[in-house]
Amino acid sequence: MLFTPRDPAADLIGALHAFRTDRISVERLGEVLRGTSLFTPVSDEDGGVAVLAARDGELSWLGAFTTEARLAGFYRESGRGPDAVRYAELTGAELLDQVLPALPRGTGLVIDAGTGHSTALGPVAGLVPDEIALTESGK
Repeated sequence: MLFTPRDPAADLIGALHAFRTDRISVERLGEVLRGTSLFTPVSDEDGGVAVLAARDGELSWLGAFTTEARLAGFYRESGRGPDAVRYAELTGAELLDQVLPALPRGTGLVIDAGTGHSTALGPVAGLVPDEIALTESGK
């Protein structure tokens, strides 16, 4: 191989870092996220497919990964068993505009859990549709 292929989510990873260091707005992060393909674990449910969200206190979190390898690595490192992980590939726009509104109110995204650039994104205005965005009071 003559060169190392570029990470398909390099722009998103860069935007996550810039967001965590207050160099870009949540709105700009949302723009980058919407244009990125992500992988999220799913399960069979009543003959259909359901995304897997984890509850932590008052909020639920949906895991999304920038590569299949990062998804697999998270499941391997967390000791969730030797079975293959079923997943769906969705754009950030699909996750923010279609999936999150269908989940319990207060569900946010965790991008690339278990990595050095892992970022939890709460369901806030400028990122998710206004009708599901939480306010500072949590409502």
